[in-house]
Amino acid sequence: MRISTSYKYDTLQFDIQNAADRLATITQQVATGKRINQPSDDPVGVGQTINMRSLQSAMEQYQSNLNTAKGSLGTVDNTASDITDLLNQANQIAVSGASGTTDQIGRNAMAAQITSLQARLVDLANTKGPDGSYIFAGQKTNTKPYTINAGGLVFNGNVNPIRVETGPGETVQANVPGEPMISDLYTRLESLKSNLTGGQVGAISGIDLANLKSSLDTVSNMRGDVGARMQTVQDMTSQWQRRSDDLTKNISDVEDIDMSAAMVQYQQATQAYQAALTVAGQGFRLSILDFIN
Repeated sequence: MRISTSYKYDTLQFDIQNAADRLATITQQVATGKRINQPSDDPVGVGQTINMRSLQSAMEQYQSNLNTAKGSLGTVDNTASDITDLLNQANQIAVSGASGTTDQIGRNAMAAQITSLQARLVDLANTKGPDGSYIFAGQKTNTKPYTINAGGLVFNGNVNPIRVETGPGETVQANVPGEPMISDLYTRLESLKSNLTGGQVGAISGIDLANLKSSLDTVSNMRGDVGARMQTVQDMTSQWQRRSDDLTKNISDVEDIDMSAAMVQYQQATQAYQAALTVAGQGFRLSILDFIN
């Protein structure tokens, strides 16, 4: 059976087009470093990477939430440390005020120091976290939680918890209520100041020192709780980072090319394309000779 010239032409053109398409594909893969550059390259692989990226996006949100909690809790811990220092100063003043060697002039000066400590306490109680929200305001994060009026210290926030999602069905409390800890401490400092001014040595030694010790214990317990939560946050952050890194590797395994192998394929595709052109050129010349003969 004689093969028509048009059939030969179509076959040669088909071979050239296939070789050109393969060369174009491998050229793009080498240029991008990606095995998949469009859905048609590997529909199954595309579906896999879409699912993995969706999981990775959820993990990134969990990590973002954990970082928010870490920043807030870290600020709480630092503030609690400052409050502890303040309480230790107040305790030292109370010990000196309860001493029989201290005269009333000295106690009056100590009372002025307590007033300064109270002002410092209010400043600490109104500390803001990294995101600009008040750490002791509960869920009223944009409201300054503590103000002073004629009646003394006023709490303007609430004690509602702020919880952030850290995993499927998992949350961690990212805030610490300031109440009643802050108000109790302010009141105890006010009592100490009053007893210093009134020269009530017995009340200072019998009541104020015990109250300050109680406040110290409260702050210490709070810091212990915050420390435990911060450790949980750190552990979960590391866990999600490991999983995210694993997904990144899995996505790379699906999408990326082996550059060494790709270069070999590129050379082969180039040779195949050049060969197709050569064969086509020879075929066209033979067809013309056939026609002449």
